[in-house]
Amino acid sequence: MKRLIGWIVLGLVATLGVTAPAVPLPAELPGGKANWVVSVGGLNDSSVNNYANWTRLGWYIFAADGTVRTNYWTWNQRDEPMRVDAMKASCGGDIPSCDVQTMGTFLTGPTGAFQGTYQTSAGKVDVTWTKNGAGQALADPLVEHWLLEPIPGGKVARIVSDGYHNALAGPVVVPTTFSDYSATFGIGYGSNAPLSAGNKASITDIRTAYGQDEHLGTYVAAYKGAVHREPAGLKVNELNSATSFAYWRSCPSGKCVGFREKTNGCVCEKFPNFKDRIRYLADAPPARNNIYTYWCECLAQGTPCYKANNHVQSLLQIIDDDREFQGWVGVETSTHVESDGSAPDHNFGAGYWAVLNMVTPDLRGPQPKPPKP
Repeated sequence: MKRLIGWIVLGLVATLGVTAPAVPLPAELPGGKANWVVSVGGLNDSSVNNYANWTRLGWYIFAADGTVRTNYWTWNQRDEPMRVDAMKASCGGDIPSCDVQTMGTFLTGPTGAFQGTYQTSAGKVDVTWTKNGAGQALADPLVEHWLLEPIPGGKVARIVSDGYHNALAGPVVVPTTFSDYSATFGIGYGSNAPLSAGNKASITDIRTAYGQDEHLGTYVAAYKGAVHREPAGLKVNELNSATSFAYWRSCPSGKCVGFREKTNGCVCEKFPNFKDRIRYLADAPPARNNIYTYWCECLAQGTPCYKANNHVQSLLQIIDDDREFQGWVGVETSTHVESDGSAPDHNFGAGYWAVLNMVTPDLRGPQPKPPKP
């Protein structure tokens, strides 16, 4: 009798045209990679957003069921976030012993999260964020349209916003094709290496094992009321073979390195002989985080350190399928402050808000070209 009832039910289902729930087909991971470090920015001309620029830095994790989630840090220019001291860079030699500064929230876990879905097709990845980290529906979905670009070797994949790799120098025409909200630029790299802290290059390794790699890329920044595109670069080399002196010196802890860049072109009217630029790179918790700061020595006005308007960049390491370090994606969040560094001075036009990448040659993508004279 039970078997007969089963056949009757199946017959009714067929008669009524009702189908069993479809089993979701496996989604195609972008570039075959699950774990991504991603930088996104809402950068625009002040006439459009009145200096409400923002940046977001974190990771995207794509799953085979077509879902994606992100954990991120985010900063908004209008909030005027302040720098904090992360560690003392006591590197010795001619490197000033100064505090390496960063955003306070970058020293803790990510501050935000989204959940959503994605689709890949014909060199594109469309991401739709529908929920917050707790699974609550967003008032309006946030949609991003990424270009998926191949990288030789297949150990890393790249996603990028339309217009990120355009010509260098001068004001930038801000594209409207990247998102249906205020995000305008983005860059990300993915592999199948876990995102945990155990899959991270130490500062010592970056200085020695990877020290001869020149990590170059693109820096898209909002400052002086407009958006600009410039080259970015960082080469943490241990030794200059031409002169046999150390470029980057290590801190005793091994958690940071410092560099005095000679005659970089820094010019200050009161201290014309101080033309060097001081740079620091440091480790930070919790996972692939690094801190990068730099400033013109003449701005310190005769004191060893400058803590007012130094450039502050938050970076996440790119680690390929073989667990090798390949560079960084990052953001700059440099609030303009009073000359003593005590408080914001509300000079929004003098702040720097940027999305950037600094990577090995194969990962750079189309190289931006200077505009024609």
